[in-house]
Amino acid sequence: MRRFFVGQKWVGRYGIFGTFLGEVIEISDEGQYGVVVITDECGNEMDEYTGNASDFQSSGEWQLVDHD
Repeated sequence: MRRFFVGQKWVGRYGIFGTFLGEVIEISDEGQYGVVVITDECGNEMDEYTGNASDFQSSGEWQLVDHD
């Protein structure tokens, strides 16, 4: 299981609704929990996820952005 860390980036692709980006802005319990700000492709804040890193990742809707 991965943990959240501040600055971590995620991408969610939702067909006709488009692509959304998530960025972790806050963590607790050594990264087990966190706050992810979700924006659209234009950078408009659309939503916020607050919760368990494992639940967020296991949803299958979000993929960790690779850092090259």
